[in-house]
Amino acid sequence: MSYCVLIKVSKRIVSFWYKTEGSPYAPLTIRDTNSIPLYFYVHGNDFFFGNLAKERFYKNDPNAFGNYFEIIKDPSKHFNIYGNKKPVKQLFYHGVEQFLSHFINTVLYKSDSIESYRHFPLRFLFDTDIEDKEKVLVEALFTEAGYYNVKREDFTAAFFTVLTAAGIIRKESSILLLTSIDNKLFMQLYKNGFSDYPARIQLDGYGADARVKILAEMILEYIVNLNPFLSIDNTRELAVLLPFCKVLLDREIPIITGEAELTDGNKYWFRITTRNLNERLKYYSNDMVIYSAIDDLLKTNSVSTDDVTIILGSEELNTTYFLDKLLKKYPKVKTVEQAHLKDTMKYIFSQIDLSDTAVRLKIPAAPSVVTKPGLPPLPQKKELAKEVVAVKPKLPEPKINIQAPTKSIKLPPLPPKKNQ
Repeated sequence: MSYCVLIKVSKRIVSFWYKTEGSPYAPLTIRDTNSIPLYFYVHGNDFFFGNLAKERFYKNDPNAFGNYFEIIKDPSKHFNIYGNKKPVKQLFYHGVEQFLSHFINTVLYKSDSIESYRHFPLRFLFDTDIEDKEKVLVEALFTEAGYYNVKREDFTAAFFTVLTAAGIIRKESSILLLTSIDNKLFMQLYKNGFSDYPARIQLDGYGADARVKILAEMILEYIVNLNPFLSIDNTRELAVLLPFCKVLLDREIPIITGEAELTDGNKYWFRITTRNLNERLKYYSNDMVIYSAIDDLLKTNSVSTDDVTIILGSEELNTTYFLDKLLKKYPKVKTVEQAHLKDTMKYIFSQIDLSDTAVRLKIPAAPSVVTKPGLPPLPQKKELAKEVVAVKPKLPEPKINIQAPTKSIKLPPLPPKKNQ
């Protein structure tokens, strides 16, 4: 059976999908989720990847690791497992391989070790917050470990292909893609369609519709007021709460209540009225920062506001409020539906050659022998043996006596000439 695994990497979360021959792509889940927070716990021979490690990290356990893409910048940082000292960059490899082993055991129903399956197509999708050098590092972790069928997929190119087919954008038009990760707003301007390398701007703290961000701030304020001894990192907690607040606002209810889960894994009750939210929204002026950033990016790249199509590519930005705000200044602003994102993943998997497994398993040919100019290449050993058989001289006529070769190193005498 042919199959592949695809891994999406951001600085805070890793997500897993797979596809087997004849079946649609599906999430690769462990304990009802395919998205794992990027935390690790190593103690003795114990290795945990995900939520349990995250809990240990926020309890200040010295054996727990977070902020992966920051700690790997320090080459002196190591962890110990099975009595071996290893650089912290290998935490990611060990964590991901747990999921790959889970795939082998529960999807393929094989009991073999993962070492026997490092030939299958392993594909990576990197989110906007991952830098190029970080992409190279992640890929190298697996190629160096023997995964020789590793490739990178381009989500944005696939996404634009789907949007073009849906008539939302034109292939050769200027496109400004707005995406959000952890309350960071990423702007990517494709001046001549999506075949060129984009001009980029990143705005920290602006990765959400203003209402979503304000609601997250009000929830944190409410929690801190009820728990005055609670020490939290506002920036980190806001980033985590934004998707949760987007769902709350979609309900359009006058009183917003519930339990918000913070990064330490604990849940806290809150109560916010829509009226108070709208009152605070009147004094919010940070939208001007986004306008200025867009205008500067377009001007620097000589793109007119009338010619560019702005795409709201993230859930935190894809709201009626934010859409209306942008439409007051820019004529072509498009939202993205969940179906477009699903179609993008479907398209990406359709481009992966599952049979690539079989191709990669072929034994590589022996390197060719370098010969002097003008001379024919030397044959391989097996070919040489065939040539000797092919040019073996015919046996002489029975009437002719052949003198048996002696043990001397001299060449055997020529056969006598026939009488004329």
